[in-house]
Amino acid sequence: MDFFKRYGSIGASQQQSASETIQRLADRVETSTLLEDKRAAVLSLKGLSREYRKDVGEASLPALLKVLKEDSEDQNLLKAVLETLTNLCMREVSSGVSQEFGVSTNDSSAQFSQTILDDSDDIISTLLELLGDADFYVRYYTVQLLGTLHTHLGEELQKRVLVSPTGVGRLVDLLSDQRDIIRNEGIQLLIAMTEDNADIQKIVAFENAFDHLLGIVDEEGGVRGNIIVQDCLQLLHNLLNYNVSNQNFFRETSGVQRLPNLLITDPSQTAAGRNGAPQLPESDDIEWTAQHARNMLVVLDIIRMLIQPGNTNTTSNQTAMQQCGIIPPLLQLALAYEAPSSVRSQALYAIGDIIRSHQINQGLFQRILITAAAEDDDAENADTQTIPEPAIVIVIRLSVGNKPSEVPANEYYIVRAASAYLVQAYVGSNPDAQLALAATLASPGDVDTVSEPEKHQSAGSLVVSVLLDWRESGREDVWRVWYASLLLSIILCDHVQCKEQALKLSIGDESKGEEPLPLLNELVSQARQTTLEGTDSRLCVAMFTLICVWLVGFPKGVATFLEESSNVSFLVEQISGSSGTNPLIQGVAAFLFGLIYQFDLEVETPMSRDALYPILSKRVGTDQLLVRVQRLRDSKEFQYAVGLAAGTHSNAYGGIPGETYFDNVFTDLFKKHYEGFRAAVRLGPKEVLANPNYMYMQGGMVGYAGSVGTNTAPGTPKLTAAGTAALREESPGAQEALLSTEAAAATSTDSEKGPTVPKGDYDMVTEQLAEQESNVRAMSEQVRAAEQLAADMEGKMNQFKEELSEEKKLHKKTQSQVEAKTKDIDSLHERLDELQKQQITESTAVAQSDDVLGDTTRVAELEKQLADLKLKSEEQEASWSSQRNEFQKKLSNAEKQVIKAAASGRSGNKKKEQQHTAAIQSLKEEISSKDEQISKLNQIISELEEKFKDIAIVDELRSKIAQAENDQEDLMAYMTEQENLTKEYK
Repeated sequence: MDFFKRYGSIGASQQQSASETIQRLADRVETSTLLEDKRAAVLSLKGLSREYRKDVGEASLPALLKVLKEDSEDQNLLKAVLETLTNLCMREVSSGVSQEFGVSTNDSSAQFSQTILDDSDDIISTLLELLGDADFYVRYYTVQLLGTLHTHLGEELQKRVLVSPTGVGRLVDLLSDQRDIIRNEGIQLLIAMTEDNADIQKIVAFENAFDHLLGIVDEEGGVRGNIIVQDCLQLLHNLLNYNVSNQNFFRETSGVQRLPNLLITDPSQTAAGRNGAPQLPESDDIEWTAQHARNMLVVLDIIRMLIQPGNTNTTSNQTAMQQCGIIPPLLQLALAYEAPSSVRSQALYAIGDIIRSHQINQGLFQRILITAAAEDDDAENADTQTIPEPAIVIVIRLSVGNKPSEVPANEYYIVRAASAYLVQAYVGSNPDAQLALAATLASPGDVDTVSEPEKHQSAGSLVVSVLLDWRESGREDVWRVWYASLLLSIILCDHVQCKEQALKLSIGDESKGEEPLPLLNELVSQARQTTLEGTDSRLCVAMFTLICVWLVGFPKGVATFLEESSNVSFLVEQISGSSGTNPLIQGVAAFLFGLIYQFDLEVETPMSRDALYPILSKRVGTDQLLVRVQRLRDSKEFQYAVGLAAGTHSNAYGGIPGETYFDNVFTDLFKKHYEGFRAAVRLGPKEVLANPNYMYMQGGMVGYAGSVGTNTAPGTPKLTAAGTAALREESPGAQEALLSTEAAAATSTDSEKGPTVPKGDYDMVTEQLAEQESNVRAMSEQVRAAEQLAADMEGKMNQFKEELSEEKKLHKKTQSQVEAKTKDIDSLHERLDELQKQQITESTAVAQSDDVLGDTTRVAELEKQLADLKLKSEEQEASWSSQRNEFQKKLSNAEKQVIKAAASGRSGNKKKEQQHTAAIQSLKEEISSKDEQISKLNQIISELEEKFKDIAIVDELRSKIAQAENDQEDLMAYMTEQENLTKEYK
């Protein structure tokens, strides 16, 4: 507090209070006329502005704003004012009270910020102009003040900036400042302003901000750079986020083509990535810092933002990314085992977004082969280790394979989730890819895939082996089995041929005495074992949901399921269990049992509906079945799965959600078939036969009329004639039932016949019918002949229209040619006129030159006189120069003598001194006269040289006139030729 003691009143013995000192300083700032006094007062206020912010602001803010507007020429004063205003507007970290003076230090920065923005003279425009100041401190503190104002009143400040014609441009200019501190502050300010203002985003983008930002990223070392790289990428993200026009502009200005370079962390990856055949990383890992990971995550987020599903420009961005070769670098990143799991997962998600619903990109991804780097030098295994594998196989291995030993299971979970998302994007809207993966389904055989994961397996064999070896893989990492179930569901979903292909697969080696068992029934058996051994309930739920996806709409699979009578008993046991049974398992088992009852449509089914219905209605109970399914639907685990996007079973940066039990494939199927399932289980077996197509109530049912029959339960659909016809083609059992119903109807009709008709009347009616039939045939032939005639006429008419159209096209073409030739002739005429005008002008100039200079003899005489004069002038000039030098030497000697005489004190000899002075003066005058003569001679020489130049110009003009005459003759000939051609066209 020594400042107030030193700054007290002169002669005052009492200490001055803080408020009085601040008020006195404010008055000095406002009233002082000397810049030094103002500067000193502002510097004092700056020192007090942090501790006594409220008093300084209330007393001096108007005066400071006035100085900012009127005294902007003084850089030091301007810097002090800007720094003081920044201190006043900066947010207070904590509030309190100064005990010594009783001055409150409560945060009042928002009030002062509002005062600055409400200034009648528009102080924001002044600040924006100061951004162009060359002084470092002025520009730096101006940016800081604008950033501080934005923290309080961002929306109002953005409006003021938009009103200024060059406001946004001034801000973008900060990106090109060579001083890193100012550039970095400008980036932070632009990040804040572009976060949620689409207008500023557009203007900043069109001020060439994309090139500036990507250039800074390159200068700072790419994604391996410091936090400045993260700030630039964050600003780029803000400019593109929710802004379709900026995204289009970014693509059209080749911004997408620069994204692959941001993904490359090692220069050696460039060649492999561009060749489209990336390799798995070798043992020499690249060190990943936390900043490197953050930078890469922002880049990946930008890529995914450009290709969000459902956007209008997603397809264009997907095509642009494929053309610039972005998939191989992303694969390199996803397969980099030393990279953080969050980065790897986001790279996989990005690849999935690029190929989702895009056939060309899906085809490209299908053709990518990846060669794994050798892990040892064993010559025997060298061939197997370098076999290229399809990228989809590597991705499936990431999803269901062993996790790296150094990565925790909770962290590696997100890599499995992202891999499954990529597989789902690959087969989405791509039934051929589904069928290709289904063709790889095979029994694992004797290969110990768990202990020897490096063995090369097909994608389908790898998935099946993980499902069947759940005891080894599931106990250590349950998510291996869970994602294997999800991948098989993706392969089988809504594809009958894939389901049939999987149904052909049998498990068991007959040579070892094992009875082959269909994979479907083997999965049921494995689900039974999981419940008996008390493992994680996710294993049983995963297998049940897989079987639901497999059997829905697939009666042949239901028949295979029913071949094992124990399967139904197992489901009933799970549904009816009252204690110790997980309610989720009960709900999925109930839903599966209802689907089996619903789709039991095969003629040669091992267990008919008549046999299933008593189990459903009495042993399980229809109401209890529906309650179990309703409880499943209302569970938090099921609702959690419904709320997630397809394939994203966790957040992007780690953690295993405890609610994850169901995948999106099962939840979509459940929502689609839930109402049909409820209607099906309420119907008896005969009613099911009468309404065999009810299972398609929620999606794509053939012939469904949407109404309720009179003798059916509520919610039962009604078949139309088209639906019945389709049923006869699709379901042999239903066809047999309908045929038996028609036969019964025909029998009842015969038993209820009316009275017979006499034979005579019958013959007469028959003859009349035959005659009418022949008349109908004759009329039909006439109609056919008329139709044929009409068809012929229509063909001729179409031919005539085509000929007429061709004639019109030819006429238009000829007319356009004539118009083009006419335009050419007009242009030639214009060119000819110009040449004629130019020729007249040049002729006039030549005539004038001839008048002045005379004929050729006169020119020769002038040239001779010019040479003589030059020679004489040079000789005279040399003579005068030598005389001038002599005079100059004499003048110098005379001056020296005068000076020497004056210095030695010989002042008595005044007469001699006057004589020397007169001689000096006469020498000077003679030199001046010689100089004038020399200048006159030089002038004469210049005039003669100008005349000589005119002679050269005349020769040049004569050559141009001759060339112009030749051009004119050529143009006249060409114009005559074109006029003749035009006459021929006409």
